[in-house]
Amino acid sequence: MFRYEYPEFNNKHLLKIDMLEQLRDYPKQCMQLLFQGQGNGIVNGCELTWNDNRFIINSGVIHWNGNLYFLEKPYTLECRPEDQQRYLVVKFLKEMKHSDKISGETRIYLRKEPVRTQDEMELCRFRLQEGSRLRSVYKDFRDYSTEYDTINTILAPFWSSSGSTISPVILMQFAMEMMQTEMEDSFDTSFVMNVLANDGRTSRKAVEQYLMIKENKQYNSADSLALYQGLLHVLSNRKSHGNRGQEQGLMGKRIMLM
Repeated sequence: MFRYEYPEFNNKHLLKIDMLEQLRDYPKQCMQLLFQGQGNGIVNGCELTWNDNRFIINSGVIHWNGNLYFLEKPYTLECRPEDQQRYLVVKFLKEMKHSDKISGETRIYLRKEPVRTQDEMELCRFRLQEGSRLRSVYKDFRDYSTEYDTINTILAPFWSSSGSTISPVILMQFAMEMMQTEMEDSFDTSFVMNVLANDGRTSRKAVEQYLMIKENKQYNSADSLALYQGLLHVLSNRKSHGNRGQEQGLMGKRIMLM
């Protein structure tokens, strides 16, 4: 049967061991059940910024193999221009058991090699040139893949209920730019509204299915870069089609005026 139970502390009542065990176990059991079978990746926060030769990872939460890892305060690394591809990587260390606690720790690296093992996760990649600033503000959807002097989060995994997915911010940008075109396909409208309704937190499967229909090719098990490139192609075609329609409309207006 379904039930719940938690301890109640009253004045002059004995403090029992099982009461303390309930306080210890209940939060962890809740998190494990809520996140059971769900994707690894960023749950919330972890925004990235760069300032004065320092990389800043802002506070946030990552779900990894059934556990939640909290970054309570911004984490800073020195980051000077080197004009070569570099990667910001989180490595999840083996769980440690102490006499009074169990802890899960991570290490954060700024290095020249991409993710190499299953216990690592990429936060971003970039190539910062001498005399330039590393930016995290983007002009449009295409700008997220700019190679130089831009924080690229396309391959960073984000948590969703059905597995790791592409950045909600990137998906929201796609949806907003699609909304600015003349969407004639009801399938486009359905996908875009789904993205907007979920604040960009859209499952990888939904993105794959959308692209397989739009692009008429397989996207099963595609990495996030392939998904991004597919979305970029769809958006570019939509904008091109929309511009042609606008030009034809203007020409029609000119003819009517004449």
